[in-house]
Amino acid sequence: MDPNPMDPNLMDPNPDFIAALRDIYPGLPEDIANNMIQIAEENNPDDTFEAKLNIMVNLLSGYEGACNIPIVNEELLLDQHYEVLMQMFPDANPDFMLQFCQDQMPDFNLNVAVQRLITDGYQKIEVDPLSIWEQLKDALPNADPTYLKKEAERLALLTPDDVSNFLQCAIEENDYPTMKEYLQHKKEQEELAFYKQFDIDKFLEAIPNPVDWFNDPNRSVSLDEEADESDVQYARTFLYNNYSFIRKKYIDLLFDWKNRNLAEICDRLDRMSKSMRRPRPQEKNVDSSNLALLQEIAFLKNQKMIKRELKHRDEVYKMQREEAIKYNLLQECQCCFDGDLIPEECYFCLKGCVFCKECVRRGAENIIGNAGLRFPCFATCDSEFSLHTLQMVLPRNTFEKLAQNIAIEEAKRANIDGVEMCPFCDWIVVVPDDKKVIKCCNMDCMTESCRMCRHVSHIPLKCNEVEYDEDVRRRTYIENKMTEALTRTCHMCGKKFIKESGCNKMTCVCGARQCYLCGAAVQDYNHFGEGRCPLHTNDNQINLQRVVASAANAKQELGDVLIKFDPSRNIEEFFS
Repeated sequence: MDPNPMDPNLMDPNPDFIAALRDIYPGLPEDIANNMIQIAEENNPDDTFEAKLNIMVNLLSGYEGACNIPIVNEELLLDQHYEVLMQMFPDANPDFMLQFCQDQMPDFNLNVAVQRLITDGYQKIEVDPLSIWEQLKDALPNADPTYLKKEAERLALLTPDDVSNFLQCAIEENDYPTMKEYLQHKKEQEELAFYKQFDIDKFLEAIPNPVDWFNDPNRSVSLDEEADESDVQYARTFLYNNYSFIRKKYIDLLFDWKNRNLAEICDRLDRMSKSMRRPRPQEKNVDSSNLALLQEIAFLKNQKMIKRELKHRDEVYKMQREEAIKYNLLQECQCCFDGDLIPEECYFCLKGCVFCKECVRRGAENIIGNAGLRFPCFATCDSEFSLHTLQMVLPRNTFEKLAQNIAIEEAKRANIDGVEMCPFCDWIVVVPDDKKVIKCCNMDCMTESCRMCRHVSHIPLKCNEVEYDEDVRRRTYIENKMTEALTRTCHMCGKKFIKESGCNKMTCVCGARQCYLCGAAVQDYNHFGEGRCPLHTNDNQINLQRVVASAANAKQELGDVLIKFDPSRNIEEFFS
């Protein structure tokens, strides 16, 4: 008699199904559970675990003995459906997904639910882009923050896995815009800003005599033949908008005729009569970072204001000079001996020696050019110039660099714990004891370097796992010497060769014969024998001895230096 295929004693039920059914039907008899499992497995062998479990639940719901089975634990079943869907849709809003599962009960069908979510869509987790931005900045501290902000806004619409993948790719590829580039761009924009939003004091500080400068016929124009087309368009748009009563074709003719010299073009346009009764609508201009062009346009736009300010300053100077003469306040520079200095033109050492601005500036720049940090008085006293005085006479960029160098030197002398110097720019950084990376704050550098080996940061690799140019040079030098020890050179044609087997009497392809051991030319076997070169030798042993000796000589020639990757290490294994 054939065994009953439904006999539970002959089955090996899946314990996961048994556990799941008992969670839903705590009092379900084991034989009924086994029957349900076998039916689902035989009829739907390729279905997922959840689909098979759903079939079993549907079968049990119509079982005639269901009245004797305790009521299904719907809350537990709901939790299981919810967890499955959240694993499939990790970016879904948890509250939305829980409500969705409740709406599908009690006739929940996983396939139908998934299809509905894909077709109709679902509510996603509302992620704050600012929180992702902070996460990206923490993980990529040397990246351009504006770039990271844009990426954070994009990633806020995606899944957490997309954020992780973005970070992993960024760290591995290291191809993102850097903080250094961001700071340099920001600095350039700040320098250009007061030309676009005119600041007369800063303008006259940068160009003290703009009228003579821009009207000089020998001055190099700001738009030469190699100028970007965007800069050319920027200049044209300025002219179109500034002279809106003159037709464009006249402006374009002058633009080419005057070789793009905006000062001459504007001078000519100022003397032309209007050719239009109504002004042309203003055009939106493109942006430009051409400093010389922005300076020239700022001058031409604000020429009347600049001339009024220069006239006012000249009048104030004349009044100050008359008052200084009246009260006998004129001073003499103790360097160039100019005796017509009014008090406002005098600069002093700490003991009161008088100098003009030009002498102090030239003297200070000469000391800075020689890497000096002390600025002694140019007269006979033993005093110095203060930083405040130097700040008044030096260009801003020069003084900032000087102040930085003085701060670095003082930090060195202070011997502060944790103070490290950037290997690439000498900027001083305080690094906690538990940190291995020096993060330079100098906006002209911004390099992250290793505290131990002083090279560019190589995290997560250790110092001895990274090979630099000097390491490569040392390693290849030793390798080349080891290779030379293995090869022999024909005494006649110079061809290189290596012996694979046989005796030590070698014959080159050119016909020359020589001893493999000593390299001497030979004619027959009389060169070999007792007390002479042996005819047969252990080639591996001979080659090993020569290679090891050559490697040792190469290291000695390199001197007392670290060989990080020694090619002769464990070389014996190669010849074993």
